[in-house]
Amino acid sequence: MKRNYPPLEIAAPLMFALIFILALIYSAFEPHVEDVDSSFVKEHSGKPGYILVDARPEESYNGKSPRPGVPGGHIPGAINFPLENLTMRTQIAAALLAREGITKDKTIIIYCNTGVLSGRMADQLIRRFNFSSEKIKNYRGSTVEWVKDPHNILLPPEHETGFLTDVNSESFRGK
Repeated sequence: MKRNYPPLEIAAPLMFALIFILALIYSAFEPHVEDVDSSFVKEHSGKPGYILVDARPEESYNGKSPRPGVPGGHIPGAINFPLENLTMRTQIAAALLAREGITKDKTIIIYCNTGVLSGRMADQLIRRFNFSSEKIKNYRGSTVEWVKDPHNILLPPEHETGFLTDVNSESFRGK
């Protein structure tokens, strides 16, 4: 027995609409992390109940530029907790988080170079470690935006700027 299916001109838009509606429903239940800007970071960094976390590797936190155009160094008051630390077994990673003071009772402001890595860390904290999405903030502009304001500094003072003028930097000499 041969079945009659609706023509593609009817079926395709209906399938698209169904998928779109399901995606909207799914996204309504997904935890959303608030993106914040440099003024939020300045206002809340160092205040009780807040912790500023640099999710980049230790070398970048300590001043080495990860690539041209991106400065090394960290925002004053930030602690370094590389995203890679969360790839360990959950119990070990949870212990490291607690040791660094990254706990569920605090509001965690996370940054990196541009906000992508910090977004991944925020997702991991929520999904794997059951942090509340309301307590996680992602500084979307991160260090690239931070240095655009000449009043904002990065530490250590001798950090690499990420500009090609850092001629003494090994990262720009290909070493």
